[in-house]
Amino acid sequence: MGFRIGATMENLPDVLLSNIFIRLLAKQLAQMRCVSKSWNALLSESSFIKSHLDRSIKNINTDGILLLFYRLFSFGSKSFTAYPSQSPHSELTDFIKLPINHQSENSRGKVIGSVNGLICFKYGSNHDFGSIHDSEIIYGSNHDPEVVCIWNPSLSSLLTLPPYYTPPYSIQHSFRFGFDPKTDDYKVVKFTRPMEKQGIMISLEEWLPIEVYSMRKGSWKSITQRLPSYLTDIFSCDTLWVDGHEGHLHWITEIDHMRNNILTVFTFDLSSETFWEMPFPKYVTDLMGYDNANEVSVELGVLGGKLCVMSGALPDYEWEVWVMDEYGVGDSWVKHHVFPPFSGNNVIGYGFTLQNEFFINVRGRGFALYDPVEEKTKIFKNYGENVNCGGKVVNYVDSLVWVTPAEQRERSCCSISQFKF
Repeated sequence: MGFRIGATMENLPDVLLSNIFIRLLAKQLAQMRCVSKSWNALLSESSFIKSHLDRSIKNINTDGILLLFYRLFSFGSKSFTAYPSQSPHSELTDFIKLPINHQSENSRGKVIGSVNGLICFKYGSNHDFGSIHDSEIIYGSNHDPEVVCIWNPSLSSLLTLPPYYTPPYSIQHSFRFGFDPKTDDYKVVKFTRPMEKQGIMISLEEWLPIEVYSMRKGSWKSITQRLPSYLTDIFSCDTLWVDGHEGHLHWITEIDHMRNNILTVFTFDLSSETFWEMPFPKYVTDLMGYDNANEVSVELGVLGGKLCVMSGALPDYEWEVWVMDEYGVGDSWVKHHVFPPFSGNNVIGYGFTLQNEFFINVRGRGFALYDPVEEKTKIFKNYGENVNCGGKVVNYVDSLVWVTPAEQRERSCCSISQFKF
């Protein structure tokens, strides 16, 4: 008597299944959760989600997709994608939009930051585009605060954060998004700065308590630590490129040091929820003493997985990129590259790709990628000639990280929309 052994996918060992599943896209895996309880359990394990994410980040160096969110001078918002790993670097594709009502006059979306494939954005205020430090200003209680969301485009999964505290007088909000690897938690940090009449900002010492949203806990909380009294200013609150690098958030700040104002990197530890400072390289502090200091630009970024700073004097001064070789150690800054003058054009820096190319906007010519190895600039066609300086570049990462509660995932099982590239 003969018999047949039938090996089905459901009967394969978990180790072999994991080895197969980890090679699939997140949207495919989300649909496969519906096949059986055992598959759902395997694909929901935090260890598998992390392994899948690590593989996605590793592969992004060859298959990277760049998402660009920027604003036109006409106050409209645009979003485009680019494929830096493909040649030639000549086209941008209009394919992705934030999941908001783009027809509404009050729904102008703006990206706050992106970590591990999750994109945090806000929308809903008419005052976002005319604000100081590119943050949201709310005038009194007649205007609703902006809505903050966390979105995983790989899974078409959207989380709307609960309302945050908004006092009944003029205020300015600034948000930052990051990941705490110690607790495996994604957090949104909110600064709130009260304003006097006629829009005059008050001192940093009088800012309201800082609030932190925990995605793991699903709620906002106020922290006890206040901004240090020696801080004199925080620059470009919503335009930095560094999203939760090394479990920290980063700002460029000015501090009072022996009656002299100097620039520092101000950081927020997402695990301990405390502040501390790191010095800039001497080149940056010396540059701030330049005779025409108002034309000096200093920007933070991440290059080759390390914190970096790019600075120079506009419009055609050489730009230098310095890398912090050992995170948190001020003496470890190393000069990485010197950019030549860009033919007198004003250049706006947006960040570095994971291929270590520099994404810029050359005023009057459009968006471009600068290769520091070959020292060549490649202009994207037809986009970016008339943009506002506000914008955000996001390295897209295929991610199985869910932003919605488990019970909501079960209800949405097998309803993942097709998100094509």
